[in-house]
Amino acid sequence: MRKGKIVILGDRYAVNAFGMLGVEGFVVENADDAEKRLKTLSKSGDIALIIVTKDVADMVQDVIDSISMSPGAPVITVIPSMWSDVKPVDAAALLKKALGVG
Repeated sequence: MRKGKIVILGDRYAVNAFGMLGVEGFVVENADDAEKRLKTLSKSGDIALIIVTKDVADMVQDVIDSISMSPGAPVITVIPSMWSDVKPVDAAALLKKALGVG
């Protein structure tokens, strides 16, 4: 397991909630800011997990996919935000994509 920090990108409510647990966070309000933060955090070398709220992830899904497929990149996980509709995850499709067969 990779050791490192956990960081959250999202709305101020999610960032504040995780902040109370000691997790560093950044409020993201637009796609440009989200993309810059993700790229910077993924290259920092001391981040193991980046938590992204669904509303932010929807703005930069292609960037998340690109970083997730890079060797040595931190794990990026998407969590629901207060305003998002959550759909079930298709784990089989994600696995096929990760293996390059889907």
